[in-house]
Amino acid sequence: MTGPPATKPELLALINERWAALWQLVGALNDEEMERPLGDGWSPKVHAGHVTAWERSLVALLRGQHRGEAMGLPRETWDAHDSGDESSWPATGDAVNAALAAAAQVQPLAEVLAQSASTHAELLALLGSMTQEDLDRPYSHYQPDNPPLNPAPVAGWIHGNTWEHYNEHIGWLEAGLRG
Repeated sequence: MTGPPATKPELLALINERWAALWQLVGALNDEEMERPLGDGWSPKVHAGHVTAWERSLVALLRGQHRGEAMGLPRETWDAHDSGDESSWPATGDAVNAALAAAAQVQPLAEVLAQSASTHAELLALLGSMTQEDLDRPYSHYQPDNPPLNPAPVAGWIHGNTWEHYNEHIGWLEAGLRG
């Protein structure tokens, strides 16, 4: 397949494929390797915790809940990131990611891995219950209390917080584990 998936079955297949690739890479590491920082300063455990936090934000998005709170972030940290001011996103995105990394760093490895598995299963169940029409609904359908109105299909957030995000971390992990 080239480009983003056009149908729900294609989306689920791509999520499953890229998730498996991510966990094949992470699953080959022992506990010591999971805790060792890579060249980007994050350990594989922190990468796993980060991906999990963003999946939790996606579950919250689709349930109409506050995404930052689902990630364990202070409301003001998330709200600054999610303000709609695209010029602030690099700095606020860095603040969000730094907070997520710090939280994952202090969590026991077994807890990070268990949360990752349970969050991913919860996300897959939620996506499995959705129709193609649901995937095509606008972001604001799911987050009506989050102005301004965002008419873009929620599928873009699903892509960005699943298979596209896994691909980013696969690349960073592969580079870090080689280096």
